[in-house]
Amino acid sequence: MTKLRIALEWFLNPDHLPLLAARELWQADGRNIELVIPDDHYDGFDALADGAVDLVVNEPLHLVEQRDLKLTSHGCFFATDGGVLMHRDALLRLTAGAPIRIASPVSNPTTDGLCLDILRGWMASQGALLEGDQVRIDTAGFSHVDNLANGFDGAWLAFANVEGVSAQVRGMDTQMITTAEAGIPNFSALELIGAADATAGLRRTVANLVATLDTVTPALRADPAAARALWYRASGAAPDAESDELSMPRCHAFSNRWFVMQKCGGRCGGICMIAAVMWWTRRPSKRCSHEYPVLARFPG
Repeated sequence: MTKLRIALEWFLNPDHLPLLAARELWQADGRNIELVIPDDHYDGFDALADGAVDLVVNEPLHLVEQRDLKLTSHGCFFATDGGVLMHRDALLRLTAGAPIRIASPVSNPTTDGLCLDILRGWMASQGALLEGDQVRIDTAGFSHVDNLANGFDGAWLAFANVEGVSAQVRGMDTQMITTAEAGIPNFSALELIGAADATAGLRRTVANLVATLDTVTPALRADPAAARALWYRASGAAPDAESDELSMPRCHAFSNRWFVMQKCGGRCGGICMIAAVMWWTRRPSKRCSHEYPVLARFPG
């Protein structure tokens, strides 16, 4: 198999640098990685079920809603911190009991509730209590840093390697209150996901991709200038200070140690959880009793 089709979760961005590096390496010997940009975040799963793509990039499998197609993870290639990006002075006002406004792409009970849980966890760590009417969440699109500049006290859901960096470059005094503070670790990561019943040929090709990622990942971490050059080459974007920072391997990105913790895919009613430590080079992994291998990032 000389071509691997991978559906992304979003538009092409520096989070995908390991895949871009792998694509260039494969092109040198006649193999091809096609990165498919979706219209919607979860389009890749429908394409995988239809056979239009071979792999999907999305958040770790334990965060993906149950689907008819049995899925398996081939490991995370990127992870960062995500949560509520706050002006520091707004955090001081929040702990003093004052109201604040949060910008969000959407506002509904589920997403609003998670935002409030994150802020509630942080408040508890400060010895304070979040009152029910202190936080107002408004629908304001995805331009989180612009929203912060235009008067919002915080932005949700923001990511340390994107909005966190952009805010810093623009000189804002901000702090990321992370999902981990609400008891939800490994939220902001990207994982390679495929069909559990993939052919033997496809499994061999995916194993080759994993080996390639194991080669390019340390190289990206060791050479930020090469990572920047790769990003500009692949994206066609004009170099600038903010893009330079966004294309830096940073946070927990490109870590090569992973933690396995995932539901078995519904074969035991969705309650089977497994845990083991492994290396990205796939020495030795563990499977649950239902033979459903899973991976999620372990920072380190």
